[in-house]
Amino acid sequence: RLHSSHFWVCRGWGARLSESKVSPGIMSDYDESVHDLAKDLLVEDGEKDVADYLSEGEGDDFNKLEPPSSLDESFPNTVVVGNLPKVGEAKTAKLMGVLNKLIDKFGPNEKHMPTNPETNETYGFVIVTFEDGECAAAAKQLNGMQLDKAHCFKVKSMDEFNEIADRPDEFIPQRTLNSFSRHDFRTWLSDKKCREQILLRYTKSNVAETEIYWHDTMAGSPVLCYGGEAQKAAGKVWCDWRVHWSPQGSYVATFHQQGIALWAGPDFEKKVRLPMDNVQEIDFSPNEEFVLMWNGSHPSSNPDTAVAIFHILTGRCVRKCRTPMVTPGGGDFPHFLWSSDGKYLAEMTDSRILVRDTETWELIKDAEGKGSPLKFNNLSTFQWSPKGNVLAAWTLEKDNSHPARLVLVEIPSRAELASRSRTQCEAVMHWQSEGDYLCLQVTKLSKTGKRVSTNMEILRTREKQIPVDVVTVEDVVKGFFWEGQGKRFSVLTADELGHKPRLLIYVLGAEKCELICTFDLPSNSFNEVIWAPEGQYFVIASKSAAGGASSSGDLLFAGLTVDNKLEILHKDEHYMLTDVHWDPSSRYIITAVTQPFSTDQGGYKYSMEAGYALWTFQGRNLYREQKEKLFQVIWRPHPPSLLPPKKQIDIRKNIKQHSKKYDAVDEQSKETARSAFRREREEKTRSFKLVLDRLADWKAEKEEENGWRKAQDAFNENQEWTQEEERHEEQLGVTEELIS
Repeated sequence: RLHSSHFWVCRGWGARLSESKVSPGIMSDYDESVHDLAKDLLVEDGEKDVADYLSEGEGDDFNKLEPPSSLDESFPNTVVVGNLPKVGEAKTAKLMGVLNKLIDKFGPNEKHMPTNPETNETYGFVIVTFEDGECAAAAKQLNGMQLDKAHCFKVKSMDEFNEIADRPDEFIPQRTLNSFSRHDFRTWLSDKKCREQILLRYTKSNVAETEIYWHDTMAGSPVLCYGGEAQKAAGKVWCDWRVHWSPQGSYVATFHQQGIALWAGPDFEKKVRLPMDNVQEIDFSPNEEFVLMWNGSHPSSNPDTAVAIFHILTGRCVRKCRTPMVTPGGGDFPHFLWSSDGKYLAEMTDSRILVRDTETWELIKDAEGKGSPLKFNNLSTFQWSPKGNVLAAWTLEKDNSHPARLVLVEIPSRAELASRSRTQCEAVMHWQSEGDYLCLQVTKLSKTGKRVSTNMEILRTREKQIPVDVVTVEDVVKGFFWEGQGKRFSVLTADELGHKPRLLIYVLGAEKCELICTFDLPSNSFNEVIWAPEGQYFVIASKSAAGGASSSGDLLFAGLTVDNKLEILHKDEHYMLTDVHWDPSSRYIITAVTQPFSTDQGGYKYSMEAGYALWTFQGRNLYREQKEKLFQVIWRPHPPSLLPPKKQIDIRKNIKQHSKKYDAVDEQSKETARSAFRREREEKTRSFKLVLDRLADWKAEKEEENGWRKAQDAFNENQEWTQEEERHEEQLGVTEELIS
């Protein structure tokens, strides 16, 4: 037994006994064991003097011991009022007087406003203790109250203080789900009318709008699918700045000051938020597993959080780093390039390419099993193959002893597949969309730096030993453009004075590369060829360069027949043209005049002509709309087809047979639209005739009342008028048609 003065010590070791591995039932049977264990615990805790008070009798039954008391650490009657002005001793009494008037009305209380001894100013908060918890709860009504322009009350209970104080410095968004379902992400692809979707970002009446439309040819104009109605109803803004589709069209990414949000599904529900302050650019991995975000920091500032990579499905940040010093394609972004399957991410310096595995985010390993970069002398740029983990790197010539080189490297084995060396030249790389060919466009230079000629060296990357075809062009090459999913490519040329513009089209045969057609362009303003994703058809356009002079907007719609003959389908224009986009199905084209965002300069010159037009691939205009402040207009991308290549080829060969079903559906839709138009027109005509009949009846009634009709009849009887009728016939034309 213990003396009463050692009650709290008894409670303490009683709790220790209850937590011991020996069960209480066993302890009650062995009183001496309880005595010894208690004494040992007291001695262990430095309470040897207290241990002397333990009696050596039988003691109380262990199961009947009073449970240890727990300390009440809550403060239900206390609140903390924060975000107060930090004032010195001279103004403390005045501030306290204002607080007394606001706080004392909730009940009797005591206030404590601590002072910082270093600055002799208050910390900016006051601790208020009321006589009961109800008054403290009522005082929370002051939360959000505006004391002045710079200070708004933040009222929290003392019990919430530890939670707030223990929050990490880095913001971690709260997640209610570990991941989200993607079962309905591609429902739009099963649209019965086989319609495509278009995203618009523009400003109307000083309000930024983000809208997604169905491209419905039967309706005559785009049909709104979603325009942020849910966000507008809740008083929120769907997008603060830019908006992007993901590469396969599964997500819409909206830019906000705190980061980006990803939306998906038929109703465009928010799936995940990814935080980054003032995000400027994003880049999805091709498989949509990751998204890379950049806050625009210059490499010289070097914050460790300038670049962040997130795993989309979980919303987890998997890597952060500084802004690299070099961008592979020049410009400000992107600094990193994804491999075609999203398994690797590469960046470069002036002498190395760093390739990371996206599973571990470590550098790929060399022959010794160590993570290391790929090393090159005087590295200029690199590109991934669009279909396959192959890197193409171009290095610059240096001191005549090190010629310029093109090197193809397989990843992750680091095996060098091919290389080509050149001297006194400039070069640009162009991958074909399927990764079957790589064109190295080499411009030969004289010793004085003057252009001599241009060689287009075509590497057949899928064939054994990677053979090369060389095409020489004596004129100035203005642009090189691969056919989508095809073996043909086009080249725009002009003479040294920029005159005599021509279009050259080549095809890669089994043995060699051949010129199949040439075409003299009607204007030297044409500067780009935009091939359809499925090939065969293309648009030659005169586009405005970013930050450059305005364009005439000339458009040539053209195509190649099966036997490689050129067909010019239509000529048109879209003044000050800036954008030309094929839809993923290669059926329709958007041409647009867009202006840079408000943060960019020079956008004012496009504002009056801003708008977009929809065309068929033959060049027939379907719709045109002016939008004074149009920033973005983008087709929704498609995911890769699930059909095997052989099935796709079979469908193309028998396209007329497969299209009969859809032609019938289209004809039915057209007839429905025509019937609806006729009904509407007949209804309007009938309504108009009813109005005319009512007016005629009203007129007759008034004429009868005021005697006008009788006076008119009497006047006509006194006139000697005669009515004559003449008929003239004229033949406007004759058309003969043979009916079989």
